Amino acid sequence: MQKITIKDIAKQANVSVATVSYIINGVHEERYTLETKQKVLQIINLYNYRPSKLAQSLANNKSNNIILLTDKHNSVLQKAESFDLIRMFGKALEKKGYSLCIRTHLDATRIDTADAIVCAGIEEERFRRLAQKNFVPMLTVDAKIHDELFFQIWQDFAAVKAAGDKEFGNGNYSVVLVDTYSETLKAEIRKTFPQAVFLGENTLEAVPQGNIVTVNASLTKLAELKDRTFLLLPALTDERIAAILECLRLATEREKVESHIVLVK
Repeated sequence: MQKITIKDIAKQANVSVATVSYIINGVHEERYTLETKQKVLQIINLYNYRPSKLAQSLANNKSNNIILLTDKHNSVLQKAESFDLIRMFGKALEKKGYSLCIRTHLDATRIDTADAIVCAGIEEERFRRLAQKNFVPMLTVDAKIHDELFFQIWQDFAAVKAAGDKEFGNGNYSVVLVDTYSETLKAEIRKTFPQAVFLGENTLEAVPQGNIVTVNASLTKLAELKDRTFLLLPALTDERIAAILECLRLATEREKVESHIVLVK
């Protein structure tokens, strides 16, 4: 593992080396905004550069708990997708010696009982409020955060389009997804699929006629859509869970990597 330097910390935080040094040592704190100090401390903790008392405490007192934060889903389809993620992720964590804690109500909450927080489909503003209060590693799944400090895992929708075009021909299918994504990620998906349908309610009226490409296995099991031709490119796969686990490992071990954005095919 490449050793992180104070220059690396300064570059990541977009501040001077002196600023990083002052914040580490609690000098001239009145000169810096709370946002700047939090940013520097998050990066220091992420790469385990020079552990604060908090970081040392976290390192020496592992809880072996991982929190999975999800939204309070209302639709049956959303609940089905969320349950499958919980089931697969929990099983994989158990093999690694971790316990999975499911939460739906964290918001600007300080967590002292987990080694990391995985946020599934959480909106960016909510994620940022939580990140401001915590210095444990935080990851997102099916959400886009405009800050590459954090690991972000989602489907490779360019690969989905290539597969859909190959199967049905360009423009001869509709992309239908269960709405378990953040608004920022949905905007990203619409760059590839401008007419993508996101199902968030207990209704299928929004589903177009014709061929359907989806990443959600729950849609293919609905009797109301049994007459459709599906191409399923499942989002919840062993590869997806393995990618989350690897990002957790990198984050908790504070390893430096070139990119924190992971696209899973």
